Amino acid sequence: MGQIRTLYIVNHSHTDIGFTDYQDVCFRQHAEFIEQALDLIEATVDHPKEARYRWVCEVTGTLERYLRGASSAQVERFQYWHRQGFVDIAGMQYNVTPLLDVEQMQRSLYPVRRLRDEYGLTVKTAMQCDVNGVSWQFANLLPSIGIDFLTLAVNTFRGGAPRPRPAGFWWEGPAGGRVLVWNGYHYLFGRSMAALGDWRFVGRFLPPLVQKLESDPNYPFDFMYGQATHPVRVDNGPPDARLPDFVRDWNAAGRTPRIVITTVSEFGRRLRDEHGDSLPTLRGDWLDWWSDGVASSAYETGLNRTTHELLHIAETLGAWQHADGQGSWDARRLSEIFEDATLYDEHTWGAFSSIDAPNALFAKAQWNRKASFAYSAAANAHDVLARTARSFAGSRAQLTGEGLFNLGSLAPEEAYPPSAATELLVINTLPWSRTVLVEEPEQRGGTAPAGFLEMFFPRDVPWGGNRPPTPLRRVQGDVPALGFAFLPLTATAPATDLKVATNTIENAHYRVRIDPLTGAVREWFDKDLGHDFA
Repeated sequence: MGQIRTLYIVNHSHTDIGFTDYQDVCFRQHAEFIEQALDLIEATVDHPKEARYRWVCEVTGTLERYLRGASSAQVERFQYWHRQGFVDIAGMQYNVTPLLDVEQMQRSLYPVRRLRDEYGLTVKTAMQCDVNGVSWQFANLLPSIGIDFLTLAVNTFRGGAPRPRPAGFWWEGPAGGRVLVWNGYHYLFGRSMAALGDWRFVGRFLPPLVQKLESDPNYPFDFMYGQATHPVRVDNGPPDARLPDFVRDWNAAGRTPRIVITTVSEFGRRLRDEHGDSLPTLRGDWLDWWSDGVASSAYETGLNRTTHELLHIAETLGAWQHADGQGSWDARRLSEIFEDATLYDEHTWGAFSSIDAPNALFAKAQWNRKASFAYSAAANAHDVLARTARSFAGSRAQLTGEGLFNLGSLAPEEAYPPSAATELLVINTLPWSRTVLVEEPEQRGGTAPAGFLEMFFPRDVPWGGNRPPTPLRRVQGDVPALGFAFLPLTATAPATDLKVATNTIENAHYRVRIDPLTGAVREWFDKDLGHDFA
């Protein structure tokens, strides 16, 4: 508790991939915003130090695209003002949801290394805006790559922010990593809370915020910190050109608190140097929990989560092939697939008008693009997995059972003879051994579709004429961890004990019943324990 002497303000563009515009348009706009920010920096070099304009690139996803498409002169201009401390870079790839798995989290930080190595840029800080939090894993991942400060600017619409807020603390990860964190105001602080830059309203809006902190016995700082986006385009908006003159005139008039345009990195340095020793250390997960779009597109969300698993399987098989000096691996293609998967898992879920005007072109186009990230990632992941799995199998097993494209000149039994296989190659890419029950895939012999493994394609869907009924053979056996086994097809497994009835599925151990009105689990009965867990 004490007098608030300084208000530190950061100007940035809150990055929604979509929402305000079609996703591809948004990427182009963010490149334009960087150029506009550089123009504003150069236009205010003669302002007083506190009023000279500074810009923060909120995420690396849009920055990387700008730099890849920029001319050498544009890149050099960006680098110059970055070295001078007027352009800051935050290290998170996008504002993310909890859908990212650990591999995606790690890959989302790959741009930090590229920005450092390829462009000589310094990345020491990270931001997450709008979302309620980020996975606890980032408390380990960020300091492990030299990012020592993280700010959260939570949007409390249909959600909430942890308290105290605003406040600083050290966040300790599950593996002992530690990152300095500022749990800050809403990212619209400058526009919607304090009305900075607008002389009509700032005298009404800012003083109560200052007074509230000054009267808070648990707030130990003599400063405020807030973020500001464009006053009209609050999301995906350009730099706020009013700020430099406003801050210059505010300070020249002797108003309090004194306002300083700063960067996230500079604010983090001050917080660490002046208060780091007195801040508490906190542990625990901090997940976003208002990502309601995730459930609104349940099929695509489930599809994308399956894609995560397929990519891990494909990478594992690719590594085995590479270790054996066999096959080829396209790391760039895999990165592109992960990028599509992450863009689906990114926090923006369609257009801002998707509820009020769901059938309008604006909303339909954005949802089509959002969904396309999931479908593109899935289709390409299947193709990579199919190529890698077939290459691995081809180096260790003999393929059998090729069919013919048949428009009726042959009997189906002639075109598609039964499989002559006596063994089935079963691969286990998990780090523990498994006892498996596996169905023999339909024998397609490399025909269409080439980009899907037979096990993922619906049975008895013909390519080139009708097929005879495919006998279903199952094998059962043990497969070692991170290994494979040949299981004999002559020792087929007994039929499953699974029973299915209306809204009910059960086996020897469990009975699960679904409520047809709500879709919820009405009964989950453990037959051994005699207990209904629902």
